Amino acid sequence: MRRLAAVAGTVAGIVLVVLAFRLPPAAADGSGCAQPPPRYAWVETSAAVSERGYDSTRLRSTTRIGVPRDWPGAAGLLADASGDDAFGCLFTGGRPASAAVTISGDGAEVVVQSTEETALDVSDSLWGAEAAGLWGSRVSGWTRFVALLPSAGDPPPALAHATWRAVTFRAPEFPVRRVAPLPSAALPGQTYVWRDAATPPRVEIALRMSDRSAFQRWVRLQGPSAGAIATYLAFALPYLLPAGLLARLYRRSRDTRERRLIRITLGALGLILATATILLAGVLTGTFFLAGVLGVLDLAAQLTVAAALCLAAWPLSRTRPRRAGLVLAAVAGLALAWPTRGDAAPDAVRLAPALSAALLATGAAWAIAVRAARVGGGVGGGVGGGVGGGVGGGRTPDAVRALLRWAVPGLALMSAGLVVHTAVATRSATGVLPQEAVSPFFTLNTLAYLLWPLIVLLLLLLLRLHGRRSDSLEPPVWWLIVFLFVVGTIRWPNTYAGLPLPLAALAGLAALPLLSRLTVRREVAVPAVSRRRLAVVVEEYRDLESRERRLRQRWASGDLDDDAYGRENDPVVKRIRRLRGEIGLDPDREDGLSPLDVALARGPGASWWVNARLAARYAAYVGAPAAAFIIWATWSTDSRGHDGWLDRLRDPGGFAGLAGDLVGGLLIWPVAGFVLGALWRRLPGRRGYLKGVVPVLAYAAATGAHAVLNNLLGQAPVRGSLVRVLLLFLVLTVVAVLMDARTLQTRPGGLASRLTPVAVVYRLGTAGSGVALIVAQAAAVLGLWTQLRNGIDITSQVDTATQSALGGDTQLLQGQR
Repeated sequence: MRRLAAVAGTVAGIVLVVLAFRLPPAAADGSGCAQPPPRYAWVETSAAVSERGYDSTRLRSTTRIGVPRDWPGAAGLLADASGDDAFGCLFTGGRPASAAVTISGDGAEVVVQSTEETALDVSDSLWGAEAAGLWGSRVSGWTRFVALLPSAGDPPPALAHATWRAVTFRAPEFPVRRVAPLPSAALPGQTYVWRDAATPPRVEIALRMSDRSAFQRWVRLQGPSAGAIATYLAFALPYLLPAGLLARLYRRSRDTRERRLIRITLGALGLILATATILLAGVLTGTFFLAGVLGVLDLAAQLTVAAALCLAAWPLSRTRPRRAGLVLAAVAGLALAWPTRGDAAPDAVRLAPALSAALLATGAAWAIAVRAARVGGGVGGGVGGGVGGGVGGGRTPDAVRALLRWAVPGLALMSAGLVVHTAVATRSATGVLPQEAVSPFFTLNTLAYLLWPLIVLLLLLLLRLHGRRSDSLEPPVWWLIVFLFVVGTIRWPNTYAGLPLPLAALAGLAALPLLSRLTVRREVAVPAVSRRRLAVVVEEYRDLESRERRLRQRWASGDLDDDAYGRENDPVVKRIRRLRGEIGLDPDREDGLSPLDVALARGPGASWWVNARLAARYAAYVGAPAAAFIIWATWSTDSRGHDGWLDRLRDPGGFAGLAGDLVGGLLIWPVAGFVLGALWRRLPGRRGYLKGVVPVLAYAAATGAHAVLNNLLGQAPVRGSLVRVLLLFLVLTVVAVLMDARTLQTRPGGLASRLTPVAVVYRLGTAGSGVALIVAQAAAVLGLWTQLRNGIDITSQVDTATQSALGGDTQLLQGQR
């Protein structure tokens, strides 16, 4: 031990000697002054701390230094030579950028004036880290210290024996805690002055941070945690709100199938939120980076998806071979959970873990959808025929089966294409593979933003259960429809000034109930007759009213006497009374309603579910051209006039944006039509084309709130919101007209024969309904033409900023290769 200590001491001594020889001499202190000190010098300096705008604290310093004209360095100052070392004698940092050199009035002195300004950080700093002229600032805790000549060294060489005529400090916006030494004068506005000091006064002022600076400091110190929480809430809030409603509905429900379907929906919500929850927990606990390096994150993500896949698909597999195949598929996916990080490994091997995670997520989504469809399927029933199918549920509905037949391969290709495209685009740009292409965790985190159609399907299945059981919109069902409208038509979240916020979703969530409450109308009692019989009653009643009106006109003109008028009019009145009583109206016509009003308010379906299903079907057909136009207009060109498809797909997140816009552009129309049909009997207006105003206004409020706040903050402008609103208005108006036509249809036939009755009704309707319809449609078409005549420029609704708003340790983890 002694020999080892001696060797260590010898080595340490050699190192110290070498360092001592390598240290610069004392004269070369970096001041850059080679001139002798002047006979005298005087200094006047001032500093002010103020806030600029809402997020910037500034330190501004102005310094005036006077030296005699005969000082050898004065010639260099007057020559204004940037390489001269005279400025190094007066300023510690060399020549200031704003130095101005003048000669005093008597010509005896050279005066140098400099004004410097610097932004102050709100985090802890050392003296000299933030300096402006002869002043410096640092932060300790929640206190800011501002000092003159804060460094421990001497002042600049030329100022060693200078007279400090005036030292002034101002901080009008910050409370002053301590001032040292005592000032010569204290002026209003928290201004302090020290005068005629023979040596530089060691001025130090302690300021308490303002509320804005304190908030910025808190954000800076707690930034990763606060950012992770904000990102999580922005992504999860529109999911957590319906989850709370479903949990409440689960406690109140006594229907076994409904409770099972709610559990499946809550499990799907948990699957979507899994990676975001893991990310939040890792950032808040400080273990995210270490867990990522050890592969724990990837393993946890794969386990979550494999568990969801097994739980959802296990009841669907009735034989042991199928169950064994399911287990083998999950095990094969888990075997690839540990990503290959070696650069020497082939790209195909490194992409395998992410591809397995994407395909496992596809399988889990498929299994959840199929199991939920079988649970909520059932057979038989109708409105009053029970749920059918027993506790175990029934077969998968034909519409859901057809949807899954196309959706499953599409989802598999989309998830695999997402991984491959991210890898190819990033490698071509940077030469390396990103974590999103090699890590299952980051792959699933990106895929979570594209799985919201699964929640739309599950909500539709829940509503189907209620629709087959009851024809009334109870409060839980009403709120399920509201959440379906928000999730299916409004894209979220969005980023505002770097802060993720689901503003559009929250605005839509508030606008639709508010508008429905403001425009509430008395629901018309649904008559206990079929749609076709009601349409026949409407047609016959309209003919009877026309005959009654003609008889009254003939009687008033004198063509009929009282006896003849009574003989011809009494059968008409009796028939009108009989028809009104058949459909539940007042026979004396004192309620102000006609069979036409009852029919159009009832809709073509016997229940709200049938109306919703029919309107969704119509909206899917009518909205197909609008969907194609929106997708083409969004991706055909960009704001620079380049090829939008190629330019956007070159970006690593371009494929995710394309997939989101494609799914959203196709889904918005049937979902909006479904909501229109479900709320048909509660929406205002005696004619169908007026009923689409409330959903359109709710959608406009959501997208408008996003666009207004985005543009007010000076971010990239949101374009095309008005185009989407006008297209939605046109589509829902056409759907409403088709609904009315279906309601009044009395005999089978083509489209022309179906539209003839509704055309007659609109032409003869109250308040000029036909004219109002034409004016509204013309205004929408004119608005579209105005928006598009200068070129099509529509912003994508997919916001990828929140998907990359990760903490510092996450960004470091993404940099690992």
